[in-house]
Amino acid sequence: MKRSMGALVLCVLATCAQAADVLREISWASLKQAGALLGGEVRPADASATFEYLELKNTEPVARTLAVFKLDRPGITKSRYAILGEVRYEAVEGTGYLEMWSTFAQKGSFFTRTLDPSGPAQRLSGSSPWRSFALPFDATGAAAPAENLTVNVALPGRGTVYLGPLRLVEYAADENPLAVAGAWWGPRTAGLVGGIVGSVLGCVGAVIGVLAGRGKGRAVVLGLARGMLVVGVVSLVLGVVALVRAQPYEVFYPLLLVGIVGVVVPASLIRTLRRRYEELELRKITAQDLSARRPA
Repeated sequence: MKRSMGALVLCVLATCAQAADVLREISWASLKQAGALLGGEVRPADASATFEYLELKNTEPVARTLAVFKLDRPGITKSRYAILGEVRYEAVEGTGYLEMWSTFAQKGSFFTRTLDPSGPAQRLSGSSPWRSFALPFDATGAAAPAENLTVNVALPGRGTVYLGPLRLVEYAADENPLAVAGAWWGPRTAGLVGGIVGSVLGCVGAVIGVLAGRGKGRAVVLGLARGMLVVGVVSLVLGVVALVRAQPYEVFYPLLLVGIVGVVVPASLIRTLRRRYEELELRKITAQDLSARRPA
């Protein structure tokens, strides 16, 4: 059973991975050396992180926008792109956010902000361990790519924000930067997988019902019920992990739903099925005894 659960977990995680074209790996030390780092203190890897990171702090009880860096001529060739990375924050008062400004020739500047309640575009509030974030932008319709990108951290009051190494990535027109950046899958995949898994579980339940009703296939019926239980446990574990990692609704909800159904239903069925087959076996033995005692 442990091997089966491990294989299922690996399969799910493998299907979660989605490709994106990485244009640039952004190093804080390199930005500082090039004069493109606009604020913050570069910290080396330590007990809190295995990588170099940038520390930005607001020590005053007033709102401040802390400039982080500016990329000139970033080399973007597609209309959809994003800045991806890891963020950690401590004691952030109110609701803060990360923001990216994209500047286009003769078009002006446009911003993207992390103000969602969850997911890779989640806002900054309170404290959080390291988590993934994404600052996506869709420049469909623009005559030319962005001339420069500027990243800031906005804090309404006191608080400290830590940023890990960043990446500038771009996507095809049919890709969702938020889903690709942080989510294990998007709404379309969630609907497809949910429909397939629901149909499979329904068919398995029907097979169990038919065979158990006829008193046949005990090994098959109990094996299917245990298989449903394993799938339910794996799905439930992945659903909890998705919640902890601030995955969006379309990720954690189907996993938790399948997990709860896949655990509760088989767990109650297995005991009932065993009793059913034991009763049928007892009736069969009783009938054979009566037949043997009947005079010739």
